[in-house]
Amino acid sequence: MRFMRYAALAAALGISAYQGVWAQDAANDKAPVVSKKWHLQYDLAADGRSTQTFESLNEILQSRALEGMKSYSFSFSTSIQTGEILEAYTLKKDGRKIEVPTTNFQKTTNQGRSGASPMFSDRTSLSVVFPDLAVGDSVGIRYSIADKEPIFPGHFSMTQGFSAYSEYQDAQITLRAPKGLKLGIESHQVQQLPVVEDGDMRTWQWRYTNAVPLRWDESDDGIWRIDESPSVVVSTFDSYEAIAKAYGDRALPKALPTPRIRELMSSIVGEEKKPAERARLLYEWVSRNITYGGNCIGVGAVVPRDLDVVLDNKMGDCKDHATLLQALLAAADIRSEQVLINSGGLYDLTKIPVVSLVNHVMNFLPDLNLYVDATAKEVPFGYLPWGSYAKPVLHVGRANAIAKTPDQQYEKSEQRVSIKQRIEKDGSATGELQVALLGLSAADARAYMRDLDKDAERDFVKRALSAYGFKGKGTLYKGNTDGLSDQYSFRLSYEVSNYLEGGASGAMVLSPVISTPLPVMGFANVKGRIEPNRRHSCHGFSSYETYDITLAPGIKFVSLPPASKVRSALFDYTAKFQRTKTGVQVERSVQDKTPVSICSAQMAAEQHKQALLAAENLRTQILYQRQTR
Repeated sequence: MRFMRYAALAAALGISAYQGVWAQDAANDKAPVVSKKWHLQYDLAADGRSTQTFESLNEILQSRALEGMKSYSFSFSTSIQTGEILEAYTLKKDGRKIEVPTTNFQKTTNQGRSGASPMFSDRTSLSVVFPDLAVGDSVGIRYSIADKEPIFPGHFSMTQGFSAYSEYQDAQITLRAPKGLKLGIESHQVQQLPVVEDGDMRTWQWRYTNAVPLRWDESDDGIWRIDESPSVVVSTFDSYEAIAKAYGDRALPKALPTPRIRELMSSIVGEEKKPAERARLLYEWVSRNITYGGNCIGVGAVVPRDLDVVLDNKMGDCKDHATLLQALLAAADIRSEQVLINSGGLYDLTKIPVVSLVNHVMNFLPDLNLYVDATAKEVPFGYLPWGSYAKPVLHVGRANAIAKTPDQQYEKSEQRVSIKQRIEKDGSATGELQVALLGLSAADARAYMRDLDKDAERDFVKRALSAYGFKGKGTLYKGNTDGLSDQYSFRLSYEVSNYLEGGASGAMVLSPVISTPLPVMGFANVKGRIEPNRRHSCHGFSSYETYDITLAPGIKFVSLPPASKVRSALFDYTAKFQRTKTGVQVERSVQDKTPVSICSAQMAAEQHKQALLAAENLRTQILYQRQTR
């Protein structure tokens, strides 16, 4: 998990997979793989076509890397590209160079029956297996991918980068392009060599070495900008509006309603007249009925398929979902726009506009001021997936294309837990727990519960109790797992034999017997939590707990935690404890009032300070006495 956010940046920069996996962290003195050679060359044509030639040599330093380094593969779009492995070899520790035998090469091509053109993916994969690898050996690969036609006619863009947490001994990027091809270029933390001119061609080159990699620390986690890492950005596009237009020129004509689309729209919305409800019904139909298929064919990487193809197959990628939804909305007289956004962990656009930073498509409904993403199969109408808030977007068809998705509203994320429990003098307990959720957590929980198989459903309570150290059993009542509502509830009954494990007297911390999506107790251990030293994605929520605890004859609570109230701009906490004739009633609540989806390190530090006050109360133990005979 520590490299999850870095992996998103690495993917956008084109950093090879092993570097993200084998980056050096604080717990290791040396990464298990070292890049001895990393060379990438782009040869551009005037129409935007490119030929990429890549060469690498990686030395294996630790046995744990052997399995991952035994094979290497890459893929390309068969209809618009060609690919070829130029060389593959093992450089043994004693200096011998062993060429990989031809039997260790494999080519896999997606195609239709009897060689017909495939419908949804034309990827060809080339792979090589390196035989008899040992620690100290190095694996070498050199291959090329050549465009037969450009994705965007007349245009080229790329981002390429390196991990400051990995060792590079000799890395370089070379770009050769005709003088007449106008290129925007920016680079960061790399050595740029003087531009070389040769006839009608210009050559740029950047070099990077990193003999002493940085060590990853958990405080480094957060949102990174591309200019914070060694990187090179190149593009022929002069603005992000130009990227949006290049996409829209071929996508928007496919979003025009046809008689089939109008008939489908009518069957979905029926007699509903309210625009917001019509939009919700259409969104939910596309989300529920069109399967996501992410692999594209040739220029299909940036051009949606014809909607008849999407409807006939009930499958499509993000562009197909967005185009179909736009057509259905237009048929219902609801305005909408397609929107380009980054699907990973990048929250900034580079100065030089590049296509890879806006690699996902969704929709915006201007009359409702609402962004929706029909490829997010569990997300209710009116919400976005967790990672899509507060991100830059490009509105296709607008003169001023650049905008930003809204911040997530903490008021629309809530959990309410109600517990009725009886504790016996032998330390056992029985009870019922109900959980009611609002927002994306509701959608996540509903999807999880819906996907439980019969065995997992039967053992759910037992496994959930066991995760908290309890021995017990119970029954799960999943509730309604259908639809895309932003509300979901479930409950469970339970019997625990070891709820209290002390002798005649002991102590316990009051907590639900199972984990819940938005736990109040999540703040109990905030004291030891490592806070990020950079901005990071965040979201607020409210969580409420009520306990109605009955104590059997022979057991009593000697002391209870004190009541508590914490109030601040970002964080509220309340705790009340009330004795009753038969036991105790407890109310606890947390409001994380974070108003934005991107938090600064300063905001995290301020909330941490306030949450420490709640943590003291949450960790305060209840002292009890019970008869053991």
